[in-house]
Amino acid sequence: MTRSPMPLCRMALLVAGFAAAMPVAAETLQDAWQRAENASRSLKAETLRAEAAARGIEAAEAAAGPQVSASAQWQKLDREVRAVMDTSALSAAMPAPVKALFPGRIETPLTNDHPFNAEVKVTLPVYTAGRLDRLAGAAREAERATRHGVERARQDLRLDVAEAYVNVLRANEAVSVATLYLSTLEAYRRDVGNYYRRGLVSRGDVSGADVSVAEARQRLIAAREARVVACAAFNRLTGRALDASVTLTMLDLPRETRRFPELAALALQRRPELSQLQSMQAALAEEARGVKAEAMPQMGVFASYTYLDNPYLARKGVGAVGVGVKWDVFDSGLVRARAGGVERRAAALSEQRDDAATLIQLDVQRGVSQEADAAERLNVARAALESAQTWQDITLDRYHNGLANQTEVLMAAAKKADSQKNLYNARFDHALAILRLKRAIGEL
Repeated sequence: MTRSPMPLCRMALLVAGFAAAMPVAAETLQDAWQRAENASRSLKAETLRAEAAARGIEAAEAAAGPQVSASAQWQKLDREVRAVMDTSALSAAMPAPVKALFPGRIETPLTNDHPFNAEVKVTLPVYTAGRLDRLAGAAREAERATRHGVERARQDLRLDVAEAYVNVLRANEAVSVATLYLSTLEAYRRDVGNYYRRGLVSRGDVSGADVSVAEARQRLIAAREARVVACAAFNRLTGRALDASVTLTMLDLPRETRRFPELAALALQRRPELSQLQSMQAALAEEARGVKAEAMPQMGVFASYTYLDNPYLARKGVGAVGVGVKWDVFDSGLVRARAGGVERRAAALSEQRDDAATLIQLDVQRGVSQEADAAERLNVARAALESAQTWQDITLDRYHNGLANQTEVLMAAAKKADSQKNLYNARFDHALAILRLKRAIGEL
């Protein structure tokens, strides 16, 4: 007896069930950065700006090459174009009988009433006083500035993703601590209930335990909702559905051992914001030189062929070569004013860059201080958690032996929860401080 094959729908359900049962690989910060860079629209916009600037270089370089143009024109006139020639000078020496027969003027058509002409022309700039070279130089600096803008946007995006990543980890720890706190109080509530039924404690202890358990449940609810929001913010940055499941690996970042002077010097070298401002300033300086070059002589050569569809011409086509020179000897200060305006814009960028350099140094100093603060708090929080655990164990033991009251037990449980909260906050504050410091020095 042959066994019938498994239906395809049942097989698909089994495969889906196996896939769902398999553990989901935890996502690392590097994975999150890669997903965010692929999904970020702001980063794509900066990349498109860089590509547009690259086309600007091509346009500037093409302006120095030969240009070929073609034009044509057809017209319909209301009448033929005619020329009048005075013949009186020719007939003045003629005999009187002949002179009487010779007209005093002659009209002749120059073209018909529907003329057509076409022209093909090749031009090549020969001397522009450096104007085209400056134009290309400004385009290259502008393209370099946009590439620094792409790097700045990428590092900003990475910092945003890192903060969202840490917020998810922090929210997970908050839920864990709230869950453990609730479990501790629920266990304590069971003990109090047993003692009450045996007549060892009053009804007030039971009510106090109930109130504490209710407060712990409220904390857990708030922590879970905060985790939902943190995961949604992380998913938005990484290009996934807001309600997608998030599983992240824990961050373990070492302390920063470099000193502030070294970090500040690295920041001044690597921060893309400074490089972007410097390239923008250089682009404006090149543009100003190009504007000044417009006041100098401009020379080019050309070759052309013109065709005139005129029935009265012996040859309808004519070719020409030549040299053209243009020099605006006096323009009422127009070029000088334009160049001065561009130079002022370049000077403004220089001032802005110097100001940004001081802000970056301050950013590095702030990052160093925050990293040191979080590292010290982390050490203190570890010791405090050990003390809180010991205090809670002792207090519970004393309570079970009738040597401590309910207030002491609840206070010990709250202190332990607070110590756990301080510990994970210090751990994640330290991770964020390291990441922000890397962004401050341009290494993120």
